[in-house]
Amino acid sequence: MSISTEQQKVPGEVNRAPSRLSKFVMHFLMPVAALSCGIIITVYLLHSRPQALPVKRVPTAVLVEVEQLSSGPQQTVISAMGEIIPAREIELKPQVSGEIAKISENFQLGGYLRTGEELLTVDRTNYELVLRQLQSDVATVESDLALEMGNQRIAEREITLLEEEVSVEEQSLILRRPQLAKLKAVRDDALARLERAQLDLERTVITAPFNGAVAEKLVDIGTKVGETTTLAKIVGTDTFWLRLTLPVEQLKWIEIPENSSEKGSRVTIYPQGDSSASLRRSGEVVRLIASLEEQGRMAQLLVKIDDPLSLKEENRAKPKLLLGSYVTADIAGIAIDSGYRIDRSNLRDGDTVWLMDENGNLDIRPVEVLYRGRNSVIVTSGIQDSENIIVSSLSAPVAGTALRLSEGENTGTERIADRDSVEKNAGRTDRVN
Repeated sequence: MSISTEQQKVPGEVNRAPSRLSKFVMHFLMPVAALSCGIIITVYLLHSRPQALPVKRVPTAVLVEVEQLSSGPQQTVISAMGEIIPAREIELKPQVSGEIAKISENFQLGGYLRTGEELLTVDRTNYELVLRQLQSDVATVESDLALEMGNQRIAEREITLLEEEVSVEEQSLILRRPQLAKLKAVRDDALARLERAQLDLERTVITAPFNGAVAEKLVDIGTKVGETTTLAKIVGTDTFWLRLTLPVEQLKWIEIPENSSEKGSRVTIYPQGDSSASLRRSGEVVRLIASLEEQGRMAQLLVKIDDPLSLKEENRAKPKLLLGSYVTADIAGIAIDSGYRIDRSNLRDGDTVWLMDENGNLDIRPVEVLYRGRNSVIVTSGIQDSENIIVSSLSAPVAGTALRLSEGENTGTERIADRDSVEKNAGRTDRVN
């Protein structure tokens, strides 16, 4: 019995075609279908999401502090620093030579001296001897002169008795006029030398030329001195000078006298360098030094200070101003007829100020500054009376920003009362979900 070709096929080959189809569906068609479904769902969700509607955001008004402005006469004040220097200072030297025999108790370093007070005495012995000798010489010359004048009177009577005419030359010789003139010259010379000896004797006592203090003592008892020897350095205590340095452009605000009859600007001096200190001294500008200060090229003013060491009874409670100390000072400058005084910290960049307008909004306004001081400036235009200047700081100042004041603060402007007004002023929008 014969077997056909179809019957001789391998049994496993019967299901091979269906197996390939299933693999194609699983590996290709199903991922494509899943991806397509995901895309469709995503697109549907994007188009079906809720839409956010634009609404106006209610701005928060910024809390500020303000001060109301008012114009009026303003006093300019120029701040400066300087050093206390002596108004009078000398090197004391003797006018005679010799050995120091006596010294006053006040003639010590730091000692206070009064005008005419005896400070030192040079040994007087030699000067007293010279004086006595010259007094004797003068007495001798006076005696010779008196004798010669007697001889002249005798000669005059003799000429009268002779009753003879003589020439002028003969008469001068007969009357011994040349001898008399010589003796008078000798007498004048003796008197001059006597006067010089008396003056030298007086100069052996050295006195204080003015009220002062001993800044440096260079001799003591037993020191031999001459006319070129420096005995001490003395500074006057009645008046000190304060030498102030300041920018040249500020001189136009200061009254500087041109002669002794004029008055300069008044100066308030703070010895400790603290303008808030209660203990102060006062002075007056007396002159402008012709040269600039070398390092900073600043102008230099001299201020007169009376009784700087507080030696007078009425100044006992005032602080002492010591030579060489550095102090700060405020000069009362020329007054301005009308202006607004603003704290320097309230003058913003570009010479502008922050104002709160009548609607409660921020107004950034440029102003004209006439004078700039250390702590304040004086503005003459750009603002008006009763306007409110903002004295607090703002992190991001933008013109038109809504402002508010703390409860109870009175500025003369209406406060922002309701939210509708705030929204109208701000005009900004935002989105909410």
